[in-house]
Amino acid sequence: MPSVLSRGGHVVRAAIKFFKVIFLIVLFFLLQTTVMPHLKINGVMPNLLMVIIAIMTVSYGKLYAFISGAMVGVILEAMSYSIPLFYLLIYPVLALLCAQVFADMSDIKREIRRIRQAQRQSEAAAELKAPFIKKKIRIRIRRDSPYDLNAHLRILLNSLMLVALYEGVMLIYIALSGIDISFNHFLRIFYTLVYTAACCIVMFPVRSFLGLYKRRRKASKMIQEQELETDRDLLRQLAMVPDEAPVQKKPVFQFLKKKPREEKPSEKTQAQPVPEPDDPKEEANEE
Repeated sequence: MPSVLSRGGHVVRAAIKFFKVIFLIVLFFLLQTTVMPHLKINGVMPNLLMVIIAIMTVSYGKLYAFISGAMVGVILEAMSYSIPLFYLLIYPVLALLCAQVFADMSDIKREIRRIRQAQRQSEAAAELKAPFIKKKIRIRIRRDSPYDLNAHLRILLNSLMLVALYEGVMLIYIALSGIDISFNHFLRIFYTLVYTAACCIVMFPVRSFLGLYKRRRKASKMIQEQELETDRDLLRQLAMVPDEAPVQKKPVFQFLKKKPREEKPSEKTQAQPVPEPDDPKEEANEE
């Protein structure tokens, strides 16, 4: 019976999370299409759809990255008829591509990175013990830490990477259409990236709405409860040091205990003097 109730609770929580995701995607789509055109700066507006995809990628993983990208692609494909199936393909593909980099690491990948880190530490310790070995200069660009980056930083980088890839694809499409690409196109992309990065501040209320900060507080409370706590009265008793050590009381029935058998001292064998060998010269004189 409790297992059925727990399964029902999991289903309800999953359904609530899914409906929250749908609500946020629709809300960001409405903001992108109705509000952002009135907030243009130099004819440039940010891409809030990429921001919500980045938030879902970092918060819930690769599955929700694909779901959010597919939903955005379906909505845009239904609203515009300029390029057939373009939005339906580009958004899920970019979401999955960036999710490979910015989503939480899997347990296998994390364990592999821990093993590599332990190997590097052992190699560094071996080099310190053997100073005569020539030290190698190693430059690592790839991040090999077994811990994920800060979630807010990953959301920012993910949204910027999504916008850059999307604008790059659009730039290629413009070039294939026969339009000459100028410096203004790249400047426009730069302004879009900056404006989108500024709009990433919405990740704080969105993550709060998803309940991610409450989950972190609950986890920290559970860790504090799991820590060993000593009673204050017990600490006071432990801290009190008596002036004189109490006399050890003898047990009442001590006479019933068998005394350990004492070994009798063995008679000491007196060392007899060892006869010295006769001198051969004295024997010759006697003869």
